[in-house]
Amino acid sequence: MKKVTDMTQGRPLGLLLRFALPLLAGSFCQLLYTTVDSAVVGRLVGVSAFAAVGVSGFLSWLVTDMILGLTQGFGILYGQLFGKKQWTLLRQAIAAASVIGLGIGLVMTVVGLIALEPVLRLMNTPEAILPLAVSYLQILFCGVLVTMFNRLAFTLLLSLGNSRAAVSGSILSCLMNMVLDILLVGVFDWGVQGAAAATVMAQLGCFVYCLVRLGNIPELKPKLDDFRLSPMLIWKLLQLGGPLAFRNGVVSLGGLFVQSAVNKYGTLFVAGMAAAEKYFGLINLPGDALEGAFANFSAQNYGAGNMDRLHDGLRCCVLLALGSWGIIAAGLLAWREELISLLVSGNPAEIQQLVSVGGEYLMVLSLSIPLMYLLCLYRSGLEGMGSVLASTFSGFIELGMRIVSVLLLPSLLGRWGVYFANPLGWISALLLLAVSYHQVYRRRLRNV
Repeated sequence: MKKVTDMTQGRPLGLLLRFALPLLAGSFCQLLYTTVDSAVVGRLVGVSAFAAVGVSGFLSWLVTDMILGLTQGFGILYGQLFGKKQWTLLRQAIAAASVIGLGIGLVMTVVGLIALEPVLRLMNTPEAILPLAVSYLQILFCGVLVTMFNRLAFTLLLSLGNSRAAVSGSILSCLMNMVLDILLVGVFDWGVQGAAAATVMAQLGCFVYCLVRLGNIPELKPKLDDFRLSPMLIWKLLQLGGPLAFRNGVVSLGGLFVQSAVNKYGTLFVAGMAAAEKYFGLINLPGDALEGAFANFSAQNYGAGNMDRLHDGLRCCVLLALGSWGIIAAGLLAWREELISLLVSGNPAEIQQLVSVGGEYLMVLSLSIPLMYLLCLYRSGLEGMGSVLASTFSGFIELGMRIVSVLLLPSLLGRWGVYFANPLGWISALLLLAVSYHQVYRRRLRNV
């Protein structure tokens, strides 16, 4: 049992920190390699290629976020079954999740390859960078199944409390991606296609590593009966994962609307916004790590019937997230333009315009990220308790506010109206999730 962590016993703060710190390191590695990915393209290929990768980001994340939501939902059931120590059902759930992932991954691959160019045109993608964006996305969509099974294995490790093994896979993936970026883009001159291929191969490396680590857990050794798929388990997994995948897809659609508005301002504006988005991940590192920690903490304790521990866990996560944000935001606000300029090179006048846009947007993101922290924590707590309705509906609220913002605010505030679209979406979703969390918590507490 050393390869798993029981979060139903012990001090919440210590458990959450021990779980979150490896996730923080893993998220930093993920951020590092995506930033290096863009920086290699921006410096070795040029501003147009950098903008093409940036404009592709929201469309690739539409698929990736849906996979994350699906596997996150599966992780709720994994965590609850682990909390109850029902190993046979857990193995059966893993087998059922693999079959579901295979089917959905194949559909995503085919639909994505067919739809990517029409969608990019609907997003008002500048013609100068459209062919590069299409080439980049074609490689990524061919690797959707790799992404799916990587996340299935990664989520299972997290659900068992083994964040160190999961993060070790992320670190391996990070190192592979950086080396392959330099090799494929810098040496073999594959351009944006090389950057995309490096990402897919790095994810494959992470999947293989996670699979090996899972194979070392005796309780998960597969038995023949585990592959007799249970309709009840398949339905339960879809009930948990389906709404979260749908919600993430809806939220990402909001990103597509924002990107469409961004594209109207031209290639340099697109590149500036894309550069700031690369640092958004740095600001959100504590939120991502603590969301993962609290999701597993809440799922395991809910499965064990320990509702009294959830309130303490949430309070610890909020205090840790906000304290971390203060330190990170101070540095980004002080050196935001210098950080943006690290990612690109080219004509000085163009770079200055790009840096100005990126610096402004990075300032807005830095100041508003606590809204995202709280949104993620309340959402993960609800999902850990098996309540996905409010979490799903929050995606529609966030999408609606983003659409309203990009349609109305630019005429009043110019480009600043585009900058504020995401924060306004976050605060609207946060209000719903906070109210829903406390209602569900009190109801569950009375029933224990």
